[in-house]
Amino acid sequence: MIPRSSLRLPFALLALGATAGSLFAQAPKAKAAAPAAGSRAAMAALATPTDPATLQAAPGFKVELLYTVPKEEQGSWVSLAVDPKGRILAADQYGAIYRVTVPAVGTSEGTKVERLAATLPAVTKSPEADPTASTPKRAQSADGASPAFGAHGLLYAFDSLYVMVDEVPGKQGVWRLRDTKGTDQYDEVTFLRGMKGSGEHGPHSLVLSPDGKSIYFANGNHTDLPNHLEKSRAVRWDEDHLLPRMWDARGHAKNKFAPGGYVGRMDPDGKTVELFALGFRNHFDIAFDQNGELFTYDSDMEWDQGAPWYVPTRINHVVDAGDYGWRSGAGRWPAYYADSLPASLDIGPGCPTGTVFGTGAKFPAKYQRALFACDWTYGTLYAVHLNPDGGTFRGEKEEFLSGKPLPLTDLIIHPKDGAMYFTVGGRKTQAALYRVTYTGTDSTAPVKALAPTPEAKLRHTLEALHAEGTGPEAIAIAWPHLASPDRFVRFAARAAIERQLPENWANRALNEKNPQAAIEALIALARVGEKYYQPRVIESLLKLDFAQQPAALQLPLLRAWQLTFTRMGKPDAATCARLAAKFDPLFPHTDALVNRELLSLLIFLDSPTVVAKTVPLLSVSEPIVTTPEELGGAKLAARNDNYGKVVNDVSSGRSDRQQIAYAYALRNATVGWTPKLRTEFFSWFPRTTPWRGGASFTGFIQNIRTESLAHVTDPAEAAALNALSKPPAASFASGGYSPKGPGRNYTTAEATELAQGKLTGRDFAQGKALFSAAACIICHRFNNEGGGIGPDISGAGSRYSVKDLLENIVEPSKVISDQYESLQLDLANGSTVVGRIVGEENGELLVMSNPFMPEEKTKVKASDVKSRKVYPVSMMPPGLINGLNPEELKNLLAYVLSGGNAQDKMFAK
Repeated sequence: MIPRSSLRLPFALLALGATAGSLFAQAPKAKAAAPAAGSRAAMAALATPTDPATLQAAPGFKVELLYTVPKEEQGSWVSLAVDPKGRILAADQYGAIYRVTVPAVGTSEGTKVERLAATLPAVTKSPEADPTASTPKRAQSADGASPAFGAHGLLYAFDSLYVMVDEVPGKQGVWRLRDTKGTDQYDEVTFLRGMKGSGEHGPHSLVLSPDGKSIYFANGNHTDLPNHLEKSRAVRWDEDHLLPRMWDARGHAKNKFAPGGYVGRMDPDGKTVELFALGFRNHFDIAFDQNGELFTYDSDMEWDQGAPWYVPTRINHVVDAGDYGWRSGAGRWPAYYADSLPASLDIGPGCPTGTVFGTGAKFPAKYQRALFACDWTYGTLYAVHLNPDGGTFRGEKEEFLSGKPLPLTDLIIHPKDGAMYFTVGGRKTQAALYRVTYTGTDSTAPVKALAPTPEAKLRHTLEALHAEGTGPEAIAIAWPHLASPDRFVRFAARAAIERQLPENWANRALNEKNPQAAIEALIALARVGEKYYQPRVIESLLKLDFAQQPAALQLPLLRAWQLTFTRMGKPDAATCARLAAKFDPLFPHTDALVNRELLSLLIFLDSPTVVAKTVPLLSVSEPIVTTPEELGGAKLAARNDNYGKVVNDVSSGRSDRQQIAYAYALRNATVGWTPKLRTEFFSWFPRTTPWRGGASFTGFIQNIRTESLAHVTDPAEAAALNALSKPPAASFASGGYSPKGPGRNYTTAEATELAQGKLTGRDFAQGKALFSAAACIICHRFNNEGGGIGPDISGAGSRYSVKDLLENIVEPSKVISDQYESLQLDLANGSTVVGRIVGEENGELLVMSNPFMPEEKTKVKASDVKSRKVYPVSMMPPGLINGLNPEELKNLLAYVLSGGNAQDKMFAK
């Protein structure tokens, strides 16, 4: 991505203090006297989104800035839709909904913006909404009517505007707005369905079904299923961890269980809601292609980077009854689990937001068929070209558009002019509306949908059998396709079988001769059958000699064994010993992934030999071929010396994920230890100290150590092993650098005026030293180093303007992501504890209150907590930059905005 240019288009200031229903128009104005520093007018004058001329766009495409959103009046826009008159509807993340009339293509002036007069009424809280979701930083309308909708999703359909309310406490869910009087305003506001969830992982976007009869919606992994869920395409989902799962080391999404993030659909009146697919982390949007195939761009858990369970952001083909494997903490399923579905494309670290297909765009053919996916963190709009691959698709990504900063939130293809419109904003950052048109020479004639593959047609036939009430004839139709070479066809067939009563097909599963079909059928029986089937399932699985199976069947076979135990329980000791003897000779295997699953299985079965065979493997480095996805995308990878190389050691800070996988499993082993093996095992932990990863990486390693020590029963041995394996205290030294000053009490306006457009000829070394000296590194991850108290700011330059970044520094309590907010715990004895809950042990909450001493925790008995609510003050103290002189401040800002890239143009002399 290119550095931010100091060139700016002449943006007009907006009228301040507008009321509902008034119009905002942006057009050139005569130059006025400079406003006083720090005033509302001064802040508005600094509201300058990224100049379109500095954006990198695909050849032949033109980008125009149509509207700069006045943040103090209209907030930060995150969702778009189009009404029948061609006007764009835009939602402020924490506020109202706006209607935008855009100028004709070929002109860029005269954009008109009107705030809708509709309000959320004061209604009785739905039992499906979350009555505890009270937070001062979000929209404030729980006590009465308010223009604040706090919407994450908008859809115009069925002569109505559907709104997915997220940020208004007690009113989360789907609302329907209608114009019943012909006044061009929405006078009827109806609550349809509640969604228990809120915030950045709450209920999100809405889209119309391809047949125009229903509405699909995307909900993040902190959103429970709606109460009284009427239907579900999937059946009997569960956690399915053979060994105990370790929750996130920093407490994120603890006690959040399957289905996690999900896709649902409902009728236009919200009377019937059906679960369509599950197992996502936090997909903000969904989109249908020309053939009615559904796709999404799902988020990663960036705190897991470096761990074997890390999964990058990815494009998923969302199919009927699909499970995409998100399980909280270290329980994230690998893509090879047979009872889940893989991605069409791994993107890499990022923050997915809006998605849309290019259908209807006046673009060249390949872009009409492309899925456009927004990354908020790294300011990149991807064009994902999806190629049919049997029953699914394989994607290729193209960086269609990028810029710094460009915090992309949503986008649409306008049905009338064929242009693309996108917004930037989110988390109260500077928002704006842009338009993309094609000005090249390639044909933009509409293209037809590609013909579905035979496998896709078959998959659709099988998916029709997922409906509730389907009769046993589905068994005969689906069964032959359990042996299909196509994974998506097999999945659809198994899902159809699982809906039928097991007694109607269990014998067929137990006697199936085709290995592929037998594995799928036995997985189905393990998932939905009663426990009394387990002995027969075990005997049937034993007939599938693991060593004789082709490589493609070995991991699915191991998953069938796992599910037999996760769903039906642990067999008696004699059976476990018999099975351990069967699998012991297979370990270690030549395939690293097979090794992971064999190890878990053998530990579960109490193998007496597996510990002795595994501990020595903690000294063997795993060869790793680095990929752009792991290193943050092609642009970041190009700056990394290890890109594309096979790394056989971890001296560069890369973690050995295979060793971590072994240690993670060994923490559960209780059989086969000797003092020598324990010493060798615990000697491994200090060797991990140089390894780098996400914010939870170090905590996961230490939790593996803590749980392993808990199995050492001899106090003296435990004390010795604790001393042997104890990590050194974390240190983020400044290198002895101290700011020269003199400092000043910076305001956002003053600091922005000082730095905006003036970050050239900067000193990289001083900026890097100041990042530590100003205590930034204590709380923030930056290129896989630093603390994890606050957000990772490695990609800050791609999502924050100078003004937005400084606002976050100078006024840290103005906007606090719900992932980093603190809680106020009011105790039964009348006292109060404020801080972030980072864990729970033996009925006690572990509360971290001091970001500069995160290792210190206050223990609070959960039973003593009378109430809890969000605390409106950030853990980040204000004034951290007040010790810097102007030149030092500019060097620090350049370092952060460059992403730590010494080659950035800001450092050119």
